[in-house]
Amino acid sequence: MALIVDQEHLGPTETQWDAAGHHEQLASIGPIEARRLVVVSPHPDDEVLGAGGLIQVALSQQILVEVVAVTDGEASHPRSKVATTLDLARVRSGETREALRRLGCDEPLVTRLHLPDGDVSARRDQLDRALAGILLPGDLCVAPWRRDGHPDHEVCGESAFAASRAVGARMLEYLVWAWHWADPDGLDIPWQQCRRLDLTRRERARKRWATAAFESQTRPLGPDLEDAAVLPAPLMRRFWRSYEVYVNETASIR
Repeated sequence: MALIVDQEHLGPTETQWDAAGHHEQLASIGPIEARRLVVVSPHPDDEVLGAGGLIQVALSQQILVEVVAVTDGEASHPRSKVATTLDLARVRSGETREALRRLGCDEPLVTRLHLPDGDVSARRDQLDRALAGILLPGDLCVAPWRRDGHPDHEVCGESAFAASRAVGARMLEYLVWAWHWADPDGLDIPWQQCRRLDLTRRERARKRWATAAFESQTRPLGPDLEDAAVLPAPLMRRFWRSYEVYVNETASIR
């Protein structure tokens, strides 16, 4: 599919998703039973957009949280002249750490792989080896859905799924771009395999505060079209919900 994001391509509205009511039929995720939560993030911000609530739940249960930053997100504005002067990799790395602190990680544990933004598939072997060396039995691995619609997201999900099965870790898959291209009234998302994580008012507020740390993505870098926000407000509302949705194709969480 062609993933186009601009003011003319904002995808389904939150009103449409809410009216479809799929989330109301999903079973809820209870307490996490894991020795560690490992969140695989293709780009800086995915870990918070997709799993910011789950990260908070894990921290509240004294579960160690490790984020695997697959790329540095340096290609988010490929035609922007401003971006070339900002050192986006450094900026976005700092935004991730600040966002994780806002979620409650006093000393965020982030393992950076520095794979090429937009071309992770070309380094699939390296990604496979890295995840195989990080994941352990008893971990809960959280990664993008393998059909999320962005090539980096999908290869990260596929690699995490394979590594989780190989070592005996459990896995949940979060959605980011599927909310943009999927039909709220259709079956593009495998709802029968999804679970819902309900967020308290405090968790929801902290997640929204954390997403505000990603200023390089939510605000224009400059006045030109090439500097436009990658994640304008209508898209961000998908991640400010009172719940998160995860695809669960491996094992249940009691």
